[in-house]
Amino acid sequence: MHQRTRFLSLAAGIGWVAAAAGKAPPAIHTPVGGANAPEVSAPPKLVVQTGVLSAGGFAVKVPTGTYEAPPGGTPGYAVPGPIVAFRGADGVWRGHGYLETLPRLLRFAGTLTKTAVELTYAFQGGKTYRVTLRVNKGAVLLDERSDLGPRNLYVFDCAYGGWQPGAGFAVNRTGERHAFVYLPCYYDKAEVTINPGAAGMAAPARAAKVAETHGAVDVGGGSAGAAARRPEDRPGAAAVVSAEPAQKDIAGFFCRDLAAWENADRMGVQLWQRRQLPGEPASRHFLGPETKSDSTPNPRTAGMLGKSLYEGHVTIELSLGVGTRKLGFAALAKPARKADLPEGFKQVMRANR
Repeated sequence: MHQRTRFLSLAAGIGWVAAAAGKAPPAIHTPVGGANAPEVSAPPKLVVQTGVLSAGGFAVKVPTGTYEAPPGGTPGYAVPGPIVAFRGADGVWRGHGYLETLPRLLRFAGTLTKTAVELTYAFQGGKTYRVTLRVNKGAVLLDERSDLGPRNLYVFDCAYGGWQPGAGFAVNRTGERHAFVYLPCYYDKAEVTINPGAAGMAAPARAAKVAETHGAVDVGGGSAGAAARRPEDRPGAAAVVSAEPAQKDIAGFFCRDLAAWENADRMGVQLWQRRQLPGEPASRHFLGPETKSDSTPNPRTAGMLGKSLYEGHVTIELSLGVGTRKLGFAALAKPARKADLPEGFKQVMRANR
């Protein structure tokens, strides 16, 4: 399965490799989500203003200022995440970061300086989510503390900004090895799971089961179960990239300082391929996969099926359980050779361990 995944992702990158070599890209391109997928609709409007934090080679939009919710609180999907969007090599704002929480937001405060941001979210029931972002060695580093509990998420949706990445890669915890993943969004599936608690604190048998059931990618060259027995080969980063030759952005999240992750098994990070109804981000996981099987990768059969009801969305989803987490975010440009695609990201990851 891993070899097939890597082969497909390599095929997805042929277009931009050919362009780098001066050759014409393939004439036919299947959109993320299928040949009959609808255009991606606008994301839900966010209620908090944003500012810009520059990290040298890229910049991120972050929520700033203060916000008081109306009576009853502000529901999820309208609340911005710590990183709302990024601007990298393409010079275009990519992505859409939002919170998906059960308790509603009551208050928010964000303070932005030239090199750092302090964010505090206050929710119903006395729950809080606090984040510090700072610039360091080609990355934006995030130090988080949450007591929200299970089923609360920070979602970075990569579909927006005209990007639609259809491939990505996982990097092992030491930032030395990687594995490619194919992200066509024909179905819902977690392709990469970063869960330090599962491999670091669990017995090998249980860790292997977590790897099997959570779609973990082995980046050490063996089976998922073997990777679970080697913590250094469990994923420590997930990044995405578009197969479109003209789009140069690579972006993703990486973990740092695993020993400082409190309740790490409840603060995991996953790279997903999703299908969702236009304008309804909740439908990406509140509707079962059997209701979403209306896509086709073949342009010749797209007319037979008609337009799909669902958009394809690649998302990086960060659980906000109870605990602390130390992450990094980096955005880089595609290198000339696809073989070098993950190298810059891995270097930034190692520099910030």
